[in-house]
Amino acid sequence: MELRQRGYRSNQNQQMERFQVLENPTCSTKDEVIRNQKCLSAIPTTLVTSAVLLILNVFVYYMDNKLPSTVETNSMNDGFVAQRAMSTLIKLANLGERPVGSDENEKLAFNLFKTEIKDIMNALSNVNEIKMFNQKVSGSFPLDMNNLKYMLSYENLQNVVVKLDPKKGINDAVLLNCHFDSVPGGPGVSDNGVNCAVMVEILRILAKSPDLIRPIIFLFNGGEEIILQASHGFITQHPWSQNAKYIINLDSCGAGGREIMFQTTQLDSYLVDLYAHTVPHPYGQVMGEELFQSGIIPSDTDFRIFRDFGNMSGLDMAHYKNGYVYHTKYDNLDQIDSSVLQNTGENLLELTKVISSHNATKTQKSKYVFFDILGVYMFSYKEMSGAFANFLIVLMSFFSIFLSLRFTTFGMNRRQYSVHLLQTLVIGPCCTFLFSILSCLLVAFLLDLSGCSMSWYTNKINLTVYYATASLAIFSVTIFQTKNESRTYTEWTVSVLNGIQLFWTALLFIGTMAGLRSSYLFMILVIFPSVTSCILGILNVLQRTPKLWIALYTTSLLVPITFVFYLNQIFLSLFVPVTGRFGSNINPDYIVGGLIAMCTYATVGYISPVVTLVKNPRAILASLGAVVLMSMAVVVFSSFGFPYSDGTVLPKTERFDLMHTRRTFYGFDKNVRRNDTGYLIVNWDRHSPWTVAEHVPKMKEAVAADPDCARELLCGSPIVGKLARYSSWIPLRHELSPGSLQSSGTTKTDVVLHDLGDNRRRIEINVTGPERINVYISPYPGTRLDAWSFSGEPQVATRWEKNDVYVIRHSRAGEASVWNFWLEMHSDYGFERKTVNITVAYNWVIKNKLVLNDEFEKFANSFPRWAHVNYAEASVEAFVY
Repeated sequence: MELRQRGYRSNQNQQMERFQVLENPTCSTKDEVIRNQKCLSAIPTTLVTSAVLLILNVFVYYMDNKLPSTVETNSMNDGFVAQRAMSTLIKLANLGERPVGSDENEKLAFNLFKTEIKDIMNALSNVNEIKMFNQKVSGSFPLDMNNLKYMLSYENLQNVVVKLDPKKGINDAVLLNCHFDSVPGGPGVSDNGVNCAVMVEILRILAKSPDLIRPIIFLFNGGEEIILQASHGFITQHPWSQNAKYIINLDSCGAGGREIMFQTTQLDSYLVDLYAHTVPHPYGQVMGEELFQSGIIPSDTDFRIFRDFGNMSGLDMAHYKNGYVYHTKYDNLDQIDSSVLQNTGENLLELTKVISSHNATKTQKSKYVFFDILGVYMFSYKEMSGAFANFLIVLMSFFSIFLSLRFTTFGMNRRQYSVHLLQTLVIGPCCTFLFSILSCLLVAFLLDLSGCSMSWYTNKINLTVYYATASLAIFSVTIFQTKNESRTYTEWTVSVLNGIQLFWTALLFIGTMAGLRSSYLFMILVIFPSVTSCILGILNVLQRTPKLWIALYTTSLLVPITFVFYLNQIFLSLFVPVTGRFGSNINPDYIVGGLIAMCTYATVGYISPVVTLVKNPRAILASLGAVVLMSMAVVVFSSFGFPYSDGTVLPKTERFDLMHTRRTFYGFDKNVRRNDTGYLIVNWDRHSPWTVAEHVPKMKEAVAADPDCARELLCGSPIVGKLARYSSWIPLRHELSPGSLQSSGTTKTDVVLHDLGDNRRRIEINVTGPERINVYISPYPGTRLDAWSFSGEPQVATRWEKNDVYVIRHSRAGEASVWNFWLEMHSDYGFERKTVNITVAYNWVIKNKLVLNDEFEKFANSFPRWAHVNYAEASVEAFVY
């Protein structure tokens, strides 16, 4: 063994080193060998680690799905009774589908809520005044959705509005909102019958409550599924809306489970604090708010209308579990347990009480960070307070790493020190993270190439392919990373652990500087190991017993690992079903694979440096490699990788929208230049439409609708949006006579042209048709749309062949009527040649009004049980003026 001593040259004052060789190094050499020994066996280490991670996952799953016991009676009438709410829900579910314009929605459901509310009003023990208002609304407004700016027009939509007034002299009211309409093809039990039934029971309880201060308005709106239109009618036209200041919006994108609080307003955001410290079952993540508002999730709620058009403050909550049944025929009573209503009811009751009685006197404008821990407790604090705390945690993390570096770099010269820091604190963690992501993306690419994407859609156990792949990449980098020969394996492990901590610390700093409130995740990943490392460093545990330091440090990681598993459980429950609605042009395996890779790095990756202490680490690597290969083989070569399943309890179906469509295209000379008929297939996921070709021979005739997009305005499609471009078309060989669409009834478009002089023209359009009508307007170059009869200035929705396109989406309830509107155009070159394309698309979507011809009915019924089929009829007429 060498004894090294530093000194200085006498003549040049330069640093020098002297070495003395000890004559009897045996004892010291033995100590060095002992210090450098690996102390863990491969099989026990793998089994123990796997068991701990499995136990944590099971614990997280249990906590995430835990619901309160159902209350069936309450003699005091002051607590939520799920059994009564379930009775209301059953009555609503028995009505079946309730799309806007159907008798089930406009008459039966409307009258059901009026009857329930009248029974509450007639109760003898009420202490608050109750008023009911039956509202019928018509109007229009612009709305930007999925990067398309629509003009939404609505006619004769209905709302049931109830006001509970304690008569305390305060006008600022709390608004509770749900919608009782459903999509065509779905009974809408969870979306949104559950929340409407809960609101009826809340009204029953609060009518007897003497503790209210502010009035409470209950809005049962009859038109949300047609893009949030009935709520707009209330907030812009109802006299009670003038005093509505706080909004609690209730909706659903799944069925069952807890309702998650996922969206707030910057105005009066202290309501988050009220929620966090009041409700008995808090559940919400600000990360969900930032993801939802980014547009990644293809959905929106009435909350947006109240916030943007009513300038209201509040909270948005929704059920999201089991999103497979969302907007399908399986959104029925089989998916809902009464404990779901109990959980939502208890939370909503306490939240409504506290907002109605709180004494805030001034408006506060700030953002909040909020997140719950296993549904037991919710943290909430202002964004600035969180940023300050994050920076303190960053400093503490740096200090803890500095304390460890004193031990792990002792005796190194400057070059060794620099290389060691670069290798363990920078290159190692970054490369590991990068390889983890790339390995999962590679698997996603290969599975998609082999036609096996979305193999995890039904069997989430297939996600172990991604888990194993990410872990394989992490362990490969850890095992084969070149260790500094002057360091023991223990010192090297400590250094790599510090490197991963530094990686998350850097993300915490960057996220906080960028104003990302979701940085709380990085904060949790950093704070526990940092505190542990600081305490152990101050106590000199690392210098005395480094293996104890490693054991205690990795134990402290169990808390952030558990929290990451919890978030992963939430987001997989949300995102996996949503991928069934991403469209055929997106490979969702990339998204899910990336999410899994990041989760794996934050859990397995955090403790992976310990593998350095394993005596035969390549055995772990070989086992993981075998798991990856076997898993991929099972997915590719067996039915276990098939994405869909049927069944009534937990169906996980592939979605298809079929539209029997007639299209007529007129030229500038008013003559028909083209007409055709066919079946439009809306492709909702990656496998559409070819998955069912084996069962539905007609589907083999499907062609891409994309070629029509270049020659016809918005592809000549009756639907609008990104799915229109990626839909499929099955042409019908026979000519469709005008009466072949048996349910079409009368359709008529009358156009009257008025020349106003100065190259200006007014176009009056009178449309007679079904409950859903879309109109696309695209002026030619040199022509512009200056004004129209709808609210606001004309706004361009999208572009087609480099021309502006305006999109109007009209919905009607009640009896058929003529829809009138006008456009004012200006043309630089007059109107003797083509100036504007106008397309009118009629859509018949109400099932009990459809009379299918034999061929279309046979086609719709030929799909397998694991496919959810929603059918409709459409007619498209395109004009040039």
